[in-house]
Amino acid sequence: MFFGRTNEVKEIKEAIESPKFEAIMIYGRRRVGKTEIIKKATKETDVLTIHFECKKVSNKTNIDKLALMFNEKLSLGNITYNDFDSFLDHVFKISLNKKIVLIIDEFSFLLNEDFSIESSLATAIDKYKNESQLKLIISGSYIGIMTKMIEYESHSYGRFNHIIFVRPFNYLDSSSFYPNYSSEDKIKIYSIFGGLPYFNSLINPNDTADNNIINLIVKRDSIIEHEINEMILSETNKVEYLNDVISLIGSGVHKYSDIVSQIKQKKGARPDYLLSKLIDMNIIEKEAPINDKSNNKKVQYVFSDNLFDFYYQFIFNNFNSINRENPSFFFREFVEEKMNNNYIPRKFEKIAKEFLLLKNINQKINPVIEEIGKYSFNDSKNKVNREFDVVTRDKYGYISYECKYTNTLINNKVINEEEEQVKNLDINFYKLGFISKEGFEKNVDKEKYNCFELDDFYKI
Repeated sequence: MFFGRTNEVKEIKEAIESPKFEAIMIYGRRRVGKTEIIKKATKETDVLTIHFECKKVSNKTNIDKLALMFNEKLSLGNITYNDFDSFLDHVFKISLNKKIVLIIDEFSFLLNEDFSIESSLATAIDKYKNESQLKLIISGSYIGIMTKMIEYESHSYGRFNHIIFVRPFNYLDSSSFYPNYSSEDKIKIYSIFGGLPYFNSLINPNDTADNNIINLIVKRDSIIEHEINEMILSETNKVEYLNDVISLIGSGVHKYSDIVSQIKQKKGARPDYLLSKLIDMNIIEKEAPINDKSNNKKVQYVFSDNLFDFYYQFIFNNFNSINRENPSFFFREFVEEKMNNNYIPRKFEKIAKEFLLLKNINQKINPVIEEIGKYSFNDSKNKVNREFDVVTRDKYGYISYECKYTNTLINNKVINEEEEQVKNLDINFYKLGFISKEGFEKNVDKEKYNCFELDDFYKI
C-alpha cells in the first residue's frame, strides 16, 4: 500500500525527466518510507535505473557490490575499480552520453564509516555536472550524518539541487491505513502507533484497535518491540549516555533542568550535546512556550514519535514482567485504564495542533495562524502558574483552545468557567476555542467561540 507523499514523488519524477544532471538527497528516520517514495517515483520511467541499497558491512564490500550491479546493468563485463573515486568517475563518464538514474540507498552507512566519501562525491559532481545526464539519488537514515552533508562547511554543500526530508505521516494521512475505523479509534491508533508508514502497514484494519495494540506492541517479542529496540540502538550506540537520556524522558523526566541535573552526575556527560543529538536524530523534540521561548526553565523534552512514547511508558519498564506472558491480561490490568484516561487525552492535544495546522495550510481557518504551541503564564505576585497546551498566535493576538477528551458534551458551564478563569488571570487571549471528543450542547454559541469536534478532524 502506498499513500500520500504526492509532492515528494512529483519532485523526484520531474528531476528524472530533466535533460540535465540532477542530484537528489532524500533522508529521514528509519521506516519513514524513503525507499518506497523512490520506487514509486522511478516505477514508470523508461530511464535505465540502478537501485543499490547499502548494508551494514564494510565500505569495500558495499562499493564492490554497487560496482558489480552497475556493470551488470550496463553489460560492461568484469571491470574493476580501485576505489569509490574511480567508480564514480566511470559512472559520470558514461552518463555524458547516456541518461542514467543511480540510486544509492542508505548512503549514510558509507559516510558513517568514512565521511571522506562525501568529498569524492562533491569532486565528481563538480567535474561533470555541466555535461552529465546522470540522475543521482542518495538516501540515508542517519539524520545527523545526512544533514552534515548539506551544511555550509561540507564539501558537498550546494551540490544537491533537490533536498527532501521525509517526515512521518500526520494523523490524517496515517488514517489511510485504517479507513473504516471510527474517528475515536483512528485517534487511538495514531496516539499509539504514530505516523511511520511501516508500523502502520502492520495494523490489521479488520481487527479492533485494542487487539492491534495487544498483538503488535504489548505481546512479548512482538515485531514492533524488536524494531524499536533496533532503531534506538542503531541510532544511539555510538554516543555514550544517549540511552540514559532516552530512558529518563521515557520515565517521565521532561524538564530541561531535571534532565541536566541527572545526566551531569555521569562522568564526562554533556547534557546539551546529548539532547541536541537526539533532536537531530528525530527521536525527541524540544517544547517551549510560544510566549517565552528563551526561558530554559520552561523548556521540556518529549518524544517526537507516539510509538516510542507509548512503548517507554507502558512496555519498557515492564519489559520482563511475568504478566506479559498473557498480553491480553497485561493490557487490561496495566495499560488500558491509564492509556484511555491519561495517555490518549495528552496525545489528543498534540493531534489537535496537527488538525489546526492542517486547516491553516488548507486555508480553512481565519485569521491565518502564525504560530502554535504552549502558552505559559506566571503571576509571581499572586503565586499563580498555569500552562495552556494549545494556543495559536495570529495578527490579532492569541487564541487559547481547551481540549476535552471526555465522554461528555461541552456545555456553557464549561465555557463560562474557562472564560472566567482566563479573565481572572488577566491573560491577553482575544478569543477562546474548544476542541471536544464528544461534541457540544446545542445552546453553545459557535459563532463566538472556535468549536471543533472529533469528526471534524477527518473532514479536511
